[in-house]
Amino acid sequence: MLFSEAELKKMIKHGLKKITLEEEIKFNILNFIHCIHLNRQDFYKASFDSKLFGNIEMTFKKEANCLIGHCRTIVKKQNRVIDYLFTENGYEHLKEVIKG
Repeated sequence: MLFSEAELKKMIKHGLKKITLEEEIKFNILNFIHCIHLNRQDFYKASFDSKLFGNIEMTFKKEANCLIGHCRTIVKKQNRVIDYLFTENGYEHLKEVIKG
């Protein structure tokens, strides 16, 4: 999914208490990308090693001078791990990229 500030605002307007698991993951990834934009970081040059804790744990990792980062999502209630690739423009489910 491509990053869109409008999409992020639409999700917030919809109400974060009523969102599905997939929507919550989507929101967290888009919000992380949005924070990079807000901080005016050079995505390519920057490295990331960030963690989000809670019922859905997320780690965002990217080496400096790389175009693509990795996001690992752990859904504790379902004992499930989901991997995503992210760029400054959005994210993709890793399994979809491998299939393609």
